[in-house]
Amino acid sequence: MRSRFTAFAKGQWDYIEQTRYPDGGELSAWYKSKFLHDGISWTKLDILSVKSGEASDDEGEVGFVAHYTENGEEKTLQEVSKFIREDGKWYYCEHESRIISSEPASSSKPFTRDQPKVGRNDPCSCGSNKKYKKCCGK
Repeated sequence: MRSRFTAFAKGQWDYIEQTRYPDGGELSAWYKSKFLHDGISWTKLDILSVKSGEASDDEGEVGFVAHYTENGEEKTLQEVSKFIREDGKWYYCEHESRIISSEPASSSKPFTRDQPKVGRNDPCSCGSNKKYKKCCGK
């Protein structure tokens, strides 16, 4: 997984193709047009989960978020990738992998309230004369 990310970052498209599972099909046109071009700068890889993929396994799964910049805009690709090992070599299996999201990196804005916060021990705003935590705050 990390070697493929590095290949994306360095534009080593031959390596990307060589490490793709040889199932007879080509890499999807969507995937090629979206991620295999020089206009993207891959910046960071966060591994979220790993399932199998040990020395004794023939299959593995890696959940990750890849960060990249495209046309000056920071974006992320979140995917669960399936890998298959044949003859001691691991291959990316596009047709069994799941892209979860491909979107601009979150520009999280702080939450702002339009009314004052009700404390747990404050009187409930419904008018029951109970504390908020014993009434509507359950």
